[in-house]
Amino acid sequence: MNSVPTVPTGLSVPPEWTGYLHRVRWSEVDPQSIVFNSRYLEFCDAAMTEYYRILGFGPVPDGPMGFETVLAKVEINFLGSAVMDDLLHIMVSCTRMGNSSLDLGFEIFREATQELLVTATITYVNLDQSTRKSAPVPVEVRTAMGF
Repeated sequence: MNSVPTVPTGLSVPPEWTGYLHRVRWSEVDPQSIVFNSRYLEFCDAAMTEYYRILGFGPVPDGPMGFETVLAKVEINFLGSAVMDDLLHIMVSCTRMGNSSLDLGFEIFREATQELLVTATITYVNLDQSTRKSAPVPVEVRTAMGF
């Protein structure tokens, strides 16, 4: 692997977190032979899951701490295009922590050249599974994300 891109915000993350790697598959490109725009959100979703996992909060609905997020808002910037068989390196960090919501910042690089292709900020809301209403982000999650 080439040099690892930096975490978008400079926040500390576990030393074992080096980002999420994704190889572009045939089904992810469009007739222009580039990754179709909505696929980048799928890549961010997979990277978010692995980021949570490395912090100790795996994808278990209504887990022991009541941490289950839903997507509320997306801001995405397309700076370049990935193509079939590109290996993408996706970095994630928490850029904002609210009472019941948080923002994750994403940077998607082409691994071979370290070219930055996409940046995104996604707002997630912590959801109480029993009431389906927003709930405070648990202290353990805040601490793990540096807040």
